[in-house]
Amino acid sequence: MTIRDLGRLVDVVVVVPARDEADRIVSCLHSVRISLRQAAQAGAVGHVAVAVVGHHCADDTLGRAEQVLADLPHVLVTDSTSTSVGDVRALGVRAALDVLPGRGGSSSGSSRSLVGGAAREVWILNTDADSIVPASWVTDVLAHARNGHQAVIGMAALAQAGAATANGAAGAPGEAAGAPGATGSTRARRISAAQTAYRTIIRAGLHGDSHDHVYGANLAVRADAYAAIGGFRSVPVGEDRALADAVVGHGRSVVRPRDVLVTTSARRHGRAVGGLATLLDTLDRAFPDGSTG
Repeated sequence: MTIRDLGRLVDVVVVVPARDEADRIVSCLHSVRISLRQAAQAGAVGHVAVAVVGHHCADDTLGRAEQVLADLPHVLVTDSTSTSVGDVRALGVRAALDVLPGRGGSSSGSSRSLVGGAAREVWILNTDADSIVPASWVTDVLAHARNGHQAVIGMAALAQAGAATANGAAGAPGEAAGAPGATGSTRARRISAAQTAYRTIIRAGLHGDSHDHVYGANLAVRADAYAAIGGFRSVPVGEDRALADAVVGHGRSVVRPRDVLVTTSARRHGRAVGGLATLLDTLDRAFPDGSTG
């Protein structure tokens, strides 16, 4: 995809929910900065804004976020009232749109450009504080958007040892997690069995260049489509899939490319019960002796 293929400018907000992610938020936001800069250099984006929502944080997540984002339009939200991950993401979207330069308080999903006052599309890109986006992330999302889609649902590779990727292959090296008390060869077998089971789940949802999976860490939607469906649902888990299903149900075009890929943590104890970490922990515990059959 060339710069010429990207067409006219769009405005972009990036939303990152976080809970006690002081150890990870800097790497996440640095990757977001790099991706936004590359998209700007490619002539793909106009105005940008980043929102980080610190949900019940007891550490310095927001302080570290401020250090990274100081010279970008951004907003840091201290949230102690949301009761679901859907609420947290929705709060972040509202905050990001409110501070997007040139938007002028519009609720229509468009902003005003600095040239001639023409309306520009606004895209909402979501990721997670324990994730790293590639330098091409924003550009890749918008390249797919240029084909008339209102949502782009990418894939996620696991960051830790032997984790499944979008291609169903082994991921990058990293720390190995096992059950308390599991050591040596038993731990290695257990991890291998859980990862094999996870790869099976991933492969079952792959269809050529597309897939059936949904990750909140790699989910983009055009602002007008987001507004039309009422945004993220107030649900404790599965808010990402609920949003994707609502966009489809509203008759909007959705693309699920395997080539839009972020890297996310393979930790077994995450911030949202029922999320990816819960699945990985369940698979880990399902094979106490490392046997898959």
